Amino acid sequence: MALSGPNRFSPSEVTIQQGETVTWKNGSGTHNVLFNDGSYEQPTSPSSSSWTVSRTFDAVGDFAYICRQHGTAMAGIVHVVAPPPGGGPPEPEPGGGGSPGSGPGGPAPGGQAPGEGPGGGSGARITLKASDTTPLAGKRVRLFGVVTPARDGAKVLIQKRLRNGKFKTIANTRLHAAPGDKSTYGVKLRVAKDVVLRATVAGAKSKVRKLDVRAHPSTATH
Repeated sequence: MALSGPNRFSPSEVTIQQGETVTWKNGSGTHNVLFNDGSYEQPTSPSSSSWTVSRTFDAVGDFAYICRQHGTAMAGIVHVVAPPPGGGPPEPEPGGGGSPGSGPGGPAPGGQAPGEGPGGGSGARITLKASDTTPLAGKRVRLFGVVTPARDGAKVLIQKRLRNGKFKTIANTRLHAAPGDKSTYGVKLRVAKDVVLRATVAGAKSKVRKLDVRAHPSTATH
């Protein structure tokens, strides 16, 4: 059990067996639980109420999360290990398990390789395009794309790849209705150096794109 207290999760790191559940209770302050891969966020926005939320983990891996209100300053991680032979919780049925909102078949491990985002087997697809893939340093770039089938109102997370290979959420937006069975999104970011970005939405395979940032040309001296 993880408790969200004054701007911290306590304990901030727990280890459980596959199929077990972690529960968070808000002790004080305005908080929520947002997993870095975008597969789970409860409450849907930070709240100061005495909320209690739970998530069942049906996949083995490391699942990092933060409080949206406080970002990486208030972070935690759940380590999920396989049960020992002949023991542990019962194996979940295919396509089932997980707490409400966790998506079919439960979450995917955090820190996936590029293109291997959460919910890849659900059939949903997301694209990621950039208005400029070789922008000047400090310039704003518009990232946009389409999700099919339509997921109007769902949250899209824009994440950047860190040096350790894991991804960190740096922006988010909502999907909007579009003609046909699809939804669209768009968000602007300022970039300072080369970066690998990915867009992810719960239930869809993530899409990755690299931006090669150009330095400003030096001013010629006469």
